[in-house]
Amino acid sequence: MILDNFAGGLILFISLFFMFLVVPEQKIKEFFSIGLVGGLVLALILVYLMQNMFGFWNFHNVDIVTIGDIPLLLSAAWIPTIIIFSYLLVKFKTTSAISSIILGFPLAAVVVHYFLIDYQLLSYANWNLLYTFLVSLSIHLGIAYYLYRTNQLLNFNEN
Repeated sequence: MILDNFAGGLILFISLFFMFLVVPEQKIKEFFSIGLVGGLVLALILVYLMQNMFGFWNFHNVDIVTIGDIPLLLSAAWIPTIIIFSYLLVKFKTTSAISSIILGFPLAAVVVHYFLIDYQLLSYANWNLLYTFLVSLSIHLGIAYYLYRTNQLLNFNEN
């Protein structure tokens, strides 16, 4: 299959492309630490737990770079994704926009998982796409809460 070992790198490339397209350079620097912790570190922990500890997920030849069966490029794709997420949350101030962003990113994670499953790069055991959505929603709500608590969502609810 053409995507074998390259899907993680492709997803990382696409997420970087959109980050540089959407997020101003200064904001990338501003949100990099959130992307690093809320993106990469959390992805590594999540994949380790879900795949290596609990066996809910199993990635198959999804990445050219792996450590302990954890796809590193795929995990690194969460850095630009969380930077985009954080930037959009701070930029848009209305409840409807923020709700759409908070729901849209977990839905996008489900779509990515769906395609990985469809191309036999990911399999689930005692897991499903709804659970993926709920875990991703929890993570994105946590990041939104962090942004709120650090006064980065200052104008929320004024519109």
